[in-house]
Amino acid sequence: MRNAILTIIVLFLGNTNIAYDQALLMPEDLVEFAEKNGCGQIDDFYKNRPGMLKPPYAYGYFSGPEENSAVFWCQKKERDKRSFFLLTMFEDKQHELARCPVKIEWNNYPGGLSIYTDRQTTLEGFVYLKDPKKKLAKGNLTNNAIRSEYDGVEIIFYCYKGEWLIRQRH
Repeated sequence: MRNAILTIIVLFLGNTNIAYDQALLMPEDLVEFAEKNGCGQIDDFYKNRPGMLKPPYAYGYFSGPEENSAVFWCQKKERDKRSFFLLTMFEDKQHELARCPVKIEWNNYPGGLSIYTDRQTTLEGFVYLKDPKKKLAKGNLTNNAIRSEYDGVEIIFYCYKGEWLIRQRH
């Protein structure tokens, strides 16, 4: 009888640890970086979303080893309001992409992330995030960008000369 009770306790504690591990939607290094920047993972990211969806994070934003840079969504909850942020995390502080702000506040519910690498993409259709009416030079993407996708909507975030540009397509 005593062994049966101990077995049940061990199984229960084991399941508790598994449940905790499953509660992390992002790798621990990203969750810790989010906490240092005043936000946390989006616990309901996959809730009420049909089909396969890219995760709320992507590694390899900077060229080079993928583990040296990442992008991810996080949230900040305050009373009845929550705010979403796109964070960039990287080791190379001298990289051109490090000139843009690390944290972008975003009003819409975020989509799954991936790294966008098409150098044939022109700047046509992009606008400055902070000043959409500001004139933008012509040219092509010369660095990686960040793609957020959900339900037929694609948003590309591109760091251009220290400022964020976005392009949204349906």
